[in-house]
Amino acid sequence: MKILITGGKSATALKLLKAFTEHEMVLADYDEVPSFSSAAYRFVSLGAKNEDTLAHTLLNNCLDENVAAILPLHDFEIEALAKATILFKEFNIEVLLPNQGDLMQYLNSKKSTNWAVFNHGNLIFATEPNETLIALAQATHLNGAYYVSEDDGQLNLALITI
Repeated sequence: MKILITGGKSATALKLLKAFTEHEMVLADYDEVPSFSSAAYRFVSLGAKNEDTLAHTLLNNCLDENVAAILPLHDFEIEALAKATILFKEFNIEVLLPNQGDLMQYLNSKKSTNWAVFNHGNLIFATEPNETLIALAQATHLNGAYYVSEDDGQLNLALITI
């Protein structure tokens, strides 16, 4: 499967590549991007940032690159893509974000060294996988990349953004 991660020039995007070792990866970012590629990924430019046309720009790039899924990392992309999920699905492109109705509970600044990636409730990768995390993901059909922390035995998830 081919997956596009936005914020491709960031250390966060490069860190998330660990979750997708079995996939073809495209790291995308706005304006200029490095002109090299590796066996694990390649860079593409999304052009100049225009917040009025984010979903359209990202959809066009996903179609041009023939990707099956997109993982947005820029905080300014999250809401626009959450609203456009149905449009992306019409083109068989999975948006790796929580449902729009659940989005606000995962938008917080709580970062952790532990993180996990989910697709429709399935754990794709976790720095510290455990049964509680897997059960929560399946029960809530989690989608996306999250920082994972624990306070008094309670799991806390925060959407990974840059």
